Amino acid sequence: MQLTVDLGPLGQRNIFSGIARSYAPEELVGKHVVVFANLKPRKMRFGVSEGMVMASGQGDDAVTVLELDPRSLPGDKIS
Repeated sequence: MQLTVDLGPLGQRNIFSGIARSYAPEELVGKHVVVFANLKPRKMRFGVSEGMVMASGQGDDAVTVLELDPRSLPGDKIS
């Protein structure tokens, strides 16, 4: 699944994620998710991915993206 995420002061990033089995694209709109933004861009078969969405799950089973409190702001750092 191709995502465009808002990272606040870091701008928008294009991310390819393997979460399509667990989420329809419209389910992710407006969610505050954890993104690894300090990764080097990686050329994928479909384009360039500029980060990674953090998710949990077991193997090929459904995964769950890690969501933050809705009061968080795009670009907030996790410490």
